[in-house]
Amino acid sequence: MVSRSALIRLARASTKATVPSASLPINSSIPSLATNSTASRATTFNSTPHHRSLTSNVTAAAADRRIAGRKRFYKNVGIKPCSPPEEPNQNKNNNASFTVESPISAGVDGTQSATGVTTTVPDSSILSSRLQPQSSSPPSSSIEWHTVTLDGRALRTPLGLPLTLPSLALALAVASEWDAQKIYLQPAQMPLMTLCCTAIDQVASDPSVHRTDVMRYLRNDTSCYWADPVEDRVLHRRQSQAWDGLHASLSEDLLGLPGTDVRPAMASGGGEALLLSRRSKGNPTSGLPHPPILVEKAKRWVDGLDAWTLTALYSACAESKSFFIGAALIQDAMKKEEAASGGDRAGMARDGKWAVGAARIEEEFNIECWGLVEGGHDYDRLNCSIQMHAASFLVQAVAHSEAL
Repeated sequence: MVSRSALIRLARASTKATVPSASLPINSSIPSLATNSTASRATTFNSTPHHRSLTSNVTAAAADRRIAGRKRFYKNVGIKPCSPPEEPNQNKNNNASFTVESPISAGVDGTQSATGVTTTVPDSSILSSRLQPQSSSPPSSSIEWHTVTLDGRALRTPLGLPLTLPSLALALAVASEWDAQKIYLQPAQMPLMTLCCTAIDQVASDPSVHRTDVMRYLRNDTSCYWADPVEDRVLHRRQSQAWDGLHASLSEDLLGLPGTDVRPAMASGGGEALLLSRRSKGNPTSGLPHPPILVEKAKRWVDGLDAWTLTALYSACAESKSFFIGAALIQDAMKKEEAASGGDRAGMARDGKWAVGAARIEEEFNIECWGLVEGGHDYDRLNCSIQMHAASFLVQAVAHSEAL
């Protein structure tokens, strides 16, 4: 269940992304709802001084779509109920007086400068099904969709699509990220906004790119490469503390693999890692030779995820360079009962804090041996923490949107 404290912690994390720290920074607050009725959920955040009027900045934004460094052009941030994606009545107010274009470009300066970035509006007929949460809690018919408003105008994604969010908690968190911007807009301080726009603009239109990339992390999973227990005893012990039981529990609980016979391939030490991951007749693709049934089950699970969960999974896998760490984080976020009671591991839930530690074992070990580089390692710690907690919160908010 997405608790109010979890919502506050994530909102606080996104407001201080420029402060190097190993944990999520705390320096913000979330306004409370006056009532729980749907009609009154157009919550407004009273904010910092209005630097410029909205009308005087829209034209300038059209000339330069880059958000970084742009001055805040709105005074109030709010949320309000909206229709689900691509319902007929959703576009009835799509004129300039009711909507505001996103100042974030759908690529670098609006160009196709990044691999896999889509800058054209996708087929609207497929958006609704892929953006519909696949979780059975709550049923799809009871999901209440919300959007974020800037000075009363509904916010849109970089591709111009409605920013429709399937959770009140998620809408509040995204709105708090916009409200936390002071004089200049800082995209690095809006991780949830980034994930939501990616889910709507990129993943919902063509999930194949993200599915393929997630499966690539399985072949070269960081958590499957272990230090030699003789040569690197300290590092091996720390890997064991973070990773023991990870692969077995996911293979059985998440992928449904029977017994202990089917387990991912493991490499111990640099020499064995090179031999196992080398391309050969028995291993036609480079990477660890996992059992085919494990790869098939993992692919089937990834293909069944909705756009929101797939976006969060991809973000966690990219940050940890590990399919198993990312999948464990997502699984923990989807199971509110197990997460609230401590997860599937005694005394420890596989939450964002665990994922940060599991993903940074080697780097933290090297820092202890050779020292910390200020402005490098400390920022990496903070970025990893923000990305992992944002991915976890996104899945919790979408899977359990009845929490608020």
